[in-house]
Amino acid sequence: MYYLWKNTPYGLIKISCKGLVDFTNEALRSRFRLYNVSLSPSKTEHADITIVISDEDLQPKTKETVENHLTEVLKPMGMKALIVWASPERGFLPVILNPYVWSAIASCSAVIITAGFSSFFWTAFWGASAWFVFRGVSVLAQKFRRA
Repeated sequence: MYYLWKNTPYGLIKISCKGLVDFTNEALRSRFRLYNVSLSPSKTEHADITIVISDEDLQPKTKETVENHLTEVLKPMGMKALIVWASPERGFLPVILNPYVWSAIASCSAVIITAGFSSFFWTAFWGASAWFVFRGVSVLAQKFRRA
């Protein structure tokens, strides 16, 4: 999807949503999560960009530092940042409503009933071991790709 960035006498200038999200994520620190980005042309020379970032119970001074950093990064591009801080959903309800959780519970129960607890334990042990090994390999591959 492309956003209208500027309307010039020579035509419209549009910017990619994915590109804007990737650029903003690169400008953010690693512990912040970008929820949404929207761009609206304004009557002034700068386009207004609205950025929704996770709150993560930050101190006001830290929030101000992040806002100033993003404003300075986007200013040379002709964008004026409006940053909205959103609190992520917390609690147990999203876990209970997740169908993958219920399918995992049903699958584990079926294996325990049909094959016994010992078979379930070793299956879960080797499955978790393989997950951690391949997760570690993928993280290392990403680090080498960035370097």
